[in-house]
Amino acid sequence: MTVNTVLKNGRVVTPSGIFEGGLAIESGKIVAIAKNSLLPPAEETIDVKGGHILPGLIDAHSHCHGMGRSDWEDFETGTRAAAAGGISTIFEMPITTPPTSTNEAFLEKKRIMEKKAVVNFALYGGAGSQNIDEIPKLAAEGAIAFKTFMPPPMPGREKDLWGLYITDDGSFLEVLRTIGRTGSISCIHAENAEIVNYLQNRLQSEGRMDLSAFLESRPGIVEAEAVSRAAMFASMTETRMHIAHVCAKEAVEVIEEVKRTGQALTAETCHNYLTFSHDEVKHLGPYAKMYPPIRNAEDRSMLWKALHQGVIDIVTSDHGPFTKNCKEAGHEDIWKAFLGVPAFDVMLPVMLTHVNRGLMTLQDLIKVLSENVAKIFGLYPRKGVLQIGADADIVVVDLKRKKKLNIQDFYTKAKDVSLIYDGFEVRGIPVLNMVRGVKVMKDGEVIGKPGTGQFVKSNKETSNGAPC
Repeated sequence: MTVNTVLKNGRVVTPSGIFEGGLAIESGKIVAIAKNSLLPPAEETIDVKGGHILPGLIDAHSHCHGMGRSDWEDFETGTRAAAAGGISTIFEMPITTPPTSTNEAFLEKKRIMEKKAVVNFALYGGAGSQNIDEIPKLAAEGAIAFKTFMPPPMPGREKDLWGLYITDDGSFLEVLRTIGRTGSISCIHAENAEIVNYLQNRLQSEGRMDLSAFLESRPGIVEAEAVSRAAMFASMTETRMHIAHVCAKEAVEVIEEVKRTGQALTAETCHNYLTFSHDEVKHLGPYAKMYPPIRNAEDRSMLWKALHQGVIDIVTSDHGPFTKNCKEAGHEDIWKAFLGVPAFDVMLPVMLTHVNRGLMTLQDLIKVLSENVAKIFGLYPRKGVLQIGADADIVVVDLKRKKKLNIQDFYTKAKDVSLIYDGFEVRGIPVLNMVRGVKVMKDGEVIGKPGTGQFVKSNKETSNGAPC
């Protein structure tokens, strides 16, 4: 039997080990994993020359904006950046104009992305006090999960977040109860807005307008209290919950305690929080502003410990693209700068650098960037693992290659605001990215076409809100 494609002379990374050989692809699926001598003949044979063959990354937290904000990023440029970074599937957050907190907006976004996406995509639905009746409809259309902000939107962004935030704890309970009835997952941005507002007002009255003031307005208790309250509400409503972008050591401690009870709670952190401390980026001012903020070295150490212990389940990019105008105002007044950093192009090279630094193994990497994501959100074993029958979402990496990042090489439309990574030296880069057996990136050049990516739905029968 001749198959479509064979990858040979690689080091195949699986949960059970790493072995020398390759794999075969037919009709977008993996049909063989074996030593080179046992692989079938193929229409195309790719010699990966000792590269490590990994399952394609699944980024469970990203913002391409697209609808209404195409000057920041659009679905084509965003997914091209994802392809360049070795990501095979993105979970797109519902913050667009209009937000995907209605069935109509969800279907429109899906229609546009099916035409423009270079990699696979899933869509979050919005779940807030304003759109509770829409939640069952969004679940029926295939929302991968539901995003809810505990704090209100920044002034001027109310339209972007309609149906995404809670106004009171009573409606929060009803939002969670409604999500729970659909069998889906509630993804929470957990921060206590009252504490933030109190501290921000005090700091502003003192004339503080620097990035350190922004950090001081969001101490660890802001995350920890909100996580604790959200987890309690999820338990009361029997709703599976996922906590987004955890970065405070106090929040980690709460999550660890909740998990000890057996509650179906999972959590993510972002590669930015694992890579930088506040002192290392504060000179960049608004270009290092995200929320929750990049914290101190002690918090970073706790995140690594939590990742190794399974308290934190996955790593995401939280790709947040904006124009320079959205950031520049923050040089004079940090409170005016938009929050977020573009990250699709860099997440995998940065995490591979941590592998080379001995902070994690390649098997750790595929677990938190692929396997656990697929298990939590009901995509496993179709995605998230290299095994026979799985989708041929594959990334090959050169673990030894060094490169100094130049933001002008990035594919994101927001490259000019990616200063946090300009000149950052990485060791380990993706050299081939395949989506269902189709090459979308080779040797750093994105060759995938719009429309290659497909809409991905959760299989709720295999989604249990836990990675194992």
